[in-house]
Amino acid sequence: PVHGDLYPAMLGSGTLDKLLKKGFKYMFVSNSDNLGATMDLKILTHFASTQAPFMMEVACRTDADKKGGHLAKDKASGGLLLRESAQCPEADEKEFQNTDKYKFFNTTNLWVDLVAWK
Repeated sequence: PVHGDLYPAMLGSGTLDKLLKKGFKYMFVSNSDNLGATMDLKILTHFASTQAPFMMEVACRTDADKKGGHLAKDKASGGLLLRESAQCPEADEKEFQNTDKYKFFNTTNLWVDLVAWK
């Protein structure tokens, strides 16, 4: 899901409409290499109560996570965004890897409100 092609694939294939017709409201998605991913009903309950269209599970970064993507605050909007290492200029690499400044990374566990996605 982190590569951004999930929505167009589901929409283009008709899968989103099929899930909605079957009465599904929420979807949990994780990368296939995330072996620790589990669907936790407490998280689903929280997600549903927020009425957010989308939620991303994050975890605290450690030195082992320096090269992976992290959450950052958008200077223009103040909202959160996901920055990947491929988006980082080489000159900024040391700051990109600063785990004191960028404390959280994307676990690639995503929760989606299918109705909002439509």
